[in-house]
Amino acid sequence: MGSYTRKEAVDILSRMLEIYSPTGYERGLADFIYKLLLDHGLNVRMDPVGNVIATIGYGDPKILLCGHMDTVPGYIPVRVRGIRIYGRGAVDAKGPLASMISASIIASHCKLNGTIILACVVDEEGGSKGVLKLIEDGFKVDYAIFGEPSGTSNVTVGYKGSMHMKLMVKGMGGHASAPWLFHNPLEIIFEAYRSIKGGIESLVDSNDKFYRYSVALTMVKGGVAANVIPSEAEGYLDIRLPPGSNPTSIYEIVKQEVLKIISRYRGIRLDIELLGSTPPYEEKVDSVLVKAFQDAIKLELNVEAGILRKSGTSDMNIYAAKMGVPSVAYGPGNPRLSHRNIEWIEINDYLCSIRILLKVLSNFIGLDLNEVYRVFT
Repeated sequence: MGSYTRKEAVDILSRMLEIYSPTGYERGLADFIYKLLLDHGLNVRMDPVGNVIATIGYGDPKILLCGHMDTVPGYIPVRVRGIRIYGRGAVDAKGPLASMISASIIASHCKLNGTIILACVVDEEGGSKGVLKLIEDGFKVDYAIFGEPSGTSNVTVGYKGSMHMKLMVKGMGGHASAPWLFHNPLEIIFEAYRSIKGGIESLVDSNDKFYRYSVALTMVKGGVAANVIPSEAEGYLDIRLPPGSNPTSIYEIVKQEVLKIISRYRGIRLDIELLGSTPPYEEKVDSVLVKAFQDAIKLELNVEAGILRKSGTSDMNIYAAKMGVPSVAYGPGNPRLSHRNIEWIEINDYLCSIRILLKVLSNFIGLDLNEVYRVFT
């Protein structure tokens, strides 16, 4: 029987952080993970889009451990300071991915009654082509766990859906000294945004932000000079959808609001373009998967597990909605540090998350925890 030390687990995380892997540039990290898993004797392959996939055990039930290799841009020097490791992706989401990799390596040294599929995917911060490839290839499992920062003592059961839209306004344009002669496309962008925001956010009245719609204007483009009314402008909207919402019906609301705006102006063209959408997802709190995390967290930390529902969106939404698989997200790290210019993770929390994942796996594939503790020294 082999062994896998805590020092090895920490070294793997440090090395992963040192490999800069913003979306579209995951190959260096993928090569490192592929060789690491191969050296530990795992059955591993790299698929055509660059996902690294390993299979441990055989038979049912099948559990997917899915984490993403890409990060947002912006390198953060990797350093260890006391109980923390700093680096881009420490929280989102190389820390959670490293815990899944470590748990998979440890499980490969133990007897299993089922299958673990470890998927280290690309492009989660982009268009999610990594998880879409898993769906295309028919990766149907019994349960799925996604590596995202929840904090060691929490499990994430839901993410809002999202829609991204572009507003395009075209008019005449002219000299800014006589603004009353022209309909200003930039002003119409803001007017359309306020109208759309009001129409959508009024759909649900709830004190819980997770169950409410939100509309944000995230980018505006237009203008050629400080003294010129522009002839065209663009605005980008980020719309977040609570569980039970239908992107098609929201799109219809946007179109109706746009028609209202158009009717107020002559000589103006206002078009909308749906750039993409992701469905919302919420796992039932009483599911066996959530219960397994609650039990594991209680056993490991002697606290009641926190249940998180996030306003962001993840690969979990896409996979769970398409494949109909019970899914949650879990991983070490403070979610509020995601995408910030400082990211750090506590070493003990990271190691603790590995043990919690192994305890969860023991509920489904018969891992003997005494055997696990002999391996994970």
